[in-house]
Amino acid sequence: MQFHSESGLEMLLRFKEKSHSINLDNVLFSTDINNKSIIEIIGASSTGKTVLLCQFIAKCILPAQYKGIKIDGCDACAILINTLGHVQMSKIAELMTSTVRNAYQAANVQLSAETVDYIINQSLENLTVISCCNNDQLQLILHTLEDEFFNNKRITLLAIDNILAYYWQARKKNILTMNYYATGLLKIIRSQTSQFHIVTVYTKWDRPVSKYESYAKCTDTLERTGVNYRLQLSKSTRVREFMCHVQFTNNVKQIYYTISDSGIKWIR
Repeated sequence: MQFHSESGLEMLLRFKEKSHSINLDNVLFSTDINNKSIIEIIGASSTGKTVLLCQFIAKCILPAQYKGIKIDGCDACAILINTLGHVQMSKIAELMTSTVRNAYQAANVQLSAETVDYIINQSLENLTVISCCNNDQLQLILHTLEDEFFNNKRITLLAIDNILAYYWQARKKNILTMNYYATGLLKIIRSQTSQFHIVTVYTKWDRPVSKYESYAKCTDTLERTGVNYRLQLSKSTRVREFMCHVQFTNNVKQIYYTISDSGIKWIR
């Protein structure tokens, strides 16, 4: 086992260089979010949880600009813990391609296929993918994240696809609820990210939010779990539209959206 050591002054200087906030989505978040935030994407099957997770990853690793063209990425690095192989790199590349093409179109500049490939390939260098296939591997990965953060100071986003992927394996050993299992994993994550400025975002399957669920209950749940933002995705009564119920400490709002090959599009 290798150990990394540095003086307190060295660590302070390293993290002074890193922004303490990040803009992952202008519509969902009215301001940049603190780099120690935890974002939960929750919803039933086929509501776009993985697509939204991929959009956050794409936004994080894309450049802010390329040769004077504003791409509006965060120009940072991300780690994806890919459980059960649900997240496909082709989908992240597809979302990045759509973003780059839209940026060039808005600037009224012609874009070549070679330029697209170059920007996408360079951006994917900012993404580290760690795949796991069982609960023991997931626990081990989470406990060793600190090594990754020490080795790459540009890591700003930790993304986990389906934090409950191995719940049933864990339940065979202990009787525990899904919420208890997820809370346990979040405690490990917080212990590994506490001294770094890392946003954690994960997907989680759950029931659609009830229209009778009170604001007080929503905020109380956030406080108890330590989650800063909960994005509850659900099907809408509108044809081919969905609804995102955004919960955070001081507010609750609802945003409608559609899902296509180019990702999630918010309907303001």
